Amino acid sequence: MAKIMVTGATGLLGRALVKQLQQVNVHQVIACGYSRVGEGEFQLDLTQNQQVTDFIALHQPEVIVHCAAERRPDISEQDPQAALALNAYATRTLAQAARDNCAWLLYISTDYVFDGTQPKYTEKAATNPVNFYGESKLLGEKIIGEVAAQFAVLRLPILYGEVQTLDESAVTVLLQSLQDGFKSSVVKPATLPVDDWAVRSPTSTEDIALAIEKLLNLQLAGEPITGYYHFSAAQTMTKYQMLLQMAKVLNVSTEHLQPVTSPTDSAKRPKDCTLSCERLMSLGIKSTLPFASGITKALQQSVVVQQWLKQIDERQG
Repeated sequence: MAKIMVTGATGLLGRALVKQLQQVNVHQVIACGYSRVGEGEFQLDLTQNQQVTDFIALHQPEVIVHCAAERRPDISEQDPQAALALNAYATRTLAQAARDNCAWLLYISTDYVFDGTQPKYTEKAATNPVNFYGESKLLGEKIIGEVAAQFAVLRLPILYGEVQTLDESAVTVLLQSLQDGFKSSVVKPATLPVDDWAVRSPTSTEDIALAIEKLLNLQLAGEPITGYYHFSAAQTMTKYQMLLQMAKVLNVSTEHLQPVTSPTDSAKRPKDCTLSCERLMSLGIKSTLPFASGITKALQQSVVVQQWLKQIDERQG
């Protein structure tokens, strides 16, 4: 049994990881979040250095999984200092405190550290982020390596799972755009452009949580888990294709959707950051969950999606 501290435990990935660890009921989970903190969870502001240092010294976790991040590229572009505060500076404090208290740290990073021009990207591929979000996460990666060579980085692609708000995931947030096509009970909704240019690998947070648990168990069993690892679903899709699949699951019309084959986002996105997951596969850890079944479960579990469906029905009625 080990003490495992999870930052960002109230966020999309953090919740899934805490749930997975608590289900197996082997380890003591120290769940930390900044907002939406509930019973049995700890409120922790990662940008407050002394608070973080004191917390780790007090609780003495053996493992820290650093899920907390500013994950929104557009917001990172608008407020780079806030992105750096969480993705880089807070990461340094956390890593130093982990090292000083003999804890092992896993830093959750992103496929956006790559420029999207030469997929599939191996763990050794050259990084070259095209937006500030990617730059801030890459800086966090470098900090991890500088603080302690025995720490590890796990790069992930676009995530989906059970959400509390649609904008928690860059996948489910697309439903808001779909809803914009139904402003009233008109016969034909307005044409809606959707990105059909950037290629992504939507991956379930449940799938990732299971992979992280296996990775932690290897580390705790004495298998050195260090350096860079990639985890990703095998299927690649554009946002337009994701939206078509979600609309099919929810039985919502897509006739008004217009695929756009050129970049549409305000912050630059890479074309295709598909990851090669060779190192984890060599450890027997891989994703086998298809998007269709994974997103169906996520949408069915999310109360906010059911509320969204009700609004759609009312606007169409």
